[in-house]
Amino acid sequence: MCELFVLSAKYPCHTKLSLAHFVEQAGNRNTDGWGLANLEGNDAYIYREPVSAQQSFLAQLLAQEGINGSTVLSHARHCTVGDIRLANTHPFSREWEGQVHLFAFNGDIPKIKTAYKRTSRFQPIGSTDAEWAFCLLLERLITAKNNNQNVMDVIHNFACELATMGPCNFIYTVNSRIYVFASKRRYSGIERPPGLCWVTRHCKEDKTKIVAPGIQVSSGVEIDQQITICASIPVTDENWQPFLVNELVYISQGSIIDRRN
Repeated sequence: MCELFVLSAKYPCHTKLSLAHFVEQAGNRNTDGWGLANLEGNDAYIYREPVSAQQSFLAQLLAQEGINGSTVLSHARHCTVGDIRLANTHPFSREWEGQVHLFAFNGDIPKIKTAYKRTSRFQPIGSTDAEWAFCLLLERLITAKNNNQNVMDVIHNFACELATMGPCNFIYTVNSRIYVFASKRRYSGIERPPGLCWVTRHCKEDKTKIVAPGIQVSSGVEIDQQITICASIPVTDENWQPFLVNELVYISQGSIIDRRN
């Protein structure tokens, strides 16, 4: 299955991610594309290629030089639905109300196009189940706004619908707001929780850096930095917490704001 990663920080930090290492850590299965996004205000820097991160000069450059930001997400693809091309490479992006919305998915829900046969405002560019889910999610959110519905409830209810079709784990983000949902993932061919895991670090003085194989984060401030990371599997040796089955977590500026299960 695909590998997901998202970082949220109270203040901008310098992050170096080796997606090639993440691919290797996943058993060299996730070689069908990679993507990295750094949100800045209502817009985002988005880098993605339909090739293995291990073969990409751009992925290597970003790993070496790093990026500065407070909301960073990445995806390493293992193709299950949709062929290998740019249009099927995560993260997917759409503009709505003057903001860039991003979506990255880990799972397998091929029946989604049968269950939901059409979309109206947002149309898929590629042929993945993930992008179809993203378009449907945005349309649910438009309806929710028009009807003054709670965003967390709408996202959670929709995600639970998707989880009845198969493993469903995703990151949806706009501006500094991050919504992370996890059901189950495949471990050696067996579907079981956790779909994702998370860790929060409240950094003080000399403990502001995160250094581990494949990742290096320099907090950018000496004190009072808060960082939350979600990933498919733990990427540091800290005490990571597993997502519950069908749990939705809302994160912003390094802190967990709300949860649904």
